[in-house]
Amino acid sequence: MKLFSVLLFFITLQSCTIHGIGKKEKDSLYINTSIPAHTSLTIASEDASLFSLDAVEKSNTTLQIHNDTQNINMEKNKIYTLKIAQNSSVTFQNSSNRGATITLRVYNHSAKIIQKTGQAQ
Repeated sequence: MKLFSVLLFFITLQSCTIHGIGKKEKDSLYINTSIPAHTSLTIASEDASLFSLDAVEKSNTTLQIHNDTQNINMEKNKIYTLKIAQNSSVTFQNSSNRGATITLRVYNHSAKIIQKTGQAQ
């Protein structure tokens, strides 16, 4: 029974390593959230300082990224890396009739990160 328990422990540990559970970066903020239909999610820093962001759309909906310099239509499972300038924010707009799921990694930030949900425009 002990041998079986030890074997099961190592198989579980191997599985967690393969799926990347232990590979999160220490100074990054990870956000897994959903954006309801016809709404938007805005990400900014509390003191308006610059930060970097990786975004991945996990659903089959129409999500758009809006910031000061560009508008991007997101594709499912593609990683989008953005550098958000000082006094700026980034908005993820869901203009579809279904909710959207998104994963964000915020890094290189020096202040608290603020999330605001609003109506899509």
